[in-house]
Amino acid sequence: MDTKQKSSPLSHWRTELISSAIVLLCLFLAVYFPAQGTLQLFSNTLFFLFLLPVLYIKIILKQNLTDFGFNTLNISAGLLWSLAMLASSFLIIFFLMHFYNFEQKYFLPTYLAQNFWVFLFYELVLANFLFFIQGFFFRGFVLFSFAKKLNFFAPLIQFLIFTLFLAATNSINWKAAPSIILSLTGGIVAYKSKSFIYPYLTSLLFMIILDAYIIYLFK
Repeated sequence: MDTKQKSSPLSHWRTELISSAIVLLCLFLAVYFPAQGTLQLFSNTLFFLFLLPVLYIKIILKQNLTDFGFNTLNISAGLLWSLAMLASSFLIIFFLMHFYNFEQKYFLPTYLAQNFWVFLFYELVLANFLFFIQGFFFRGFVLFSFAKKLNFFAPLIQFLIFTLFLAATNSINWKAAPSIILSLTGGIVAYKSKSFIYPYLTSLLFMIILDAYIIYLFK
């Protein structure tokens, strides 16, 4: 009886501890696994931040991806919280513009402003890919690995892990500011809607509008 009582706290958190180890392993491999060129970098990101967690969910946990936010079930909640996410994210950006001259520090490649089709390719293919992978891994896999036990603290944990990941890769800069903002606001939407799809799509829309606005300011 005493043995069961002593071991119960650890067994109670066993799945979360294993999932935490998988999260750290995926992030470590995504950063440090050798990659040469953009194509290999994208391949590494796809494998370590999407396929590896999917295999863990399906084979080890024996759960469905819908349990980790890969769904569009709660449409009304998803749309409502997505609108709130969009409004609050733009409010934060305008605050940064007003007090910190964000628009002067947020650099975009010149070729995006010079060619509309290149801009669309960048936003709808490259940025879209990264937002989907980040959305699945952080607002899906990480968040819902802890949501049952930690409830509303789960969005904060995924936000903290995402920010520490950027810090570990020396990516904390003004260019990353929108992604950091979306990680926080998107985490709340994912938790409330039980889906990472809504914040992923909202993040993509937010970035298209923001980048287009920044280009407009300097034309």
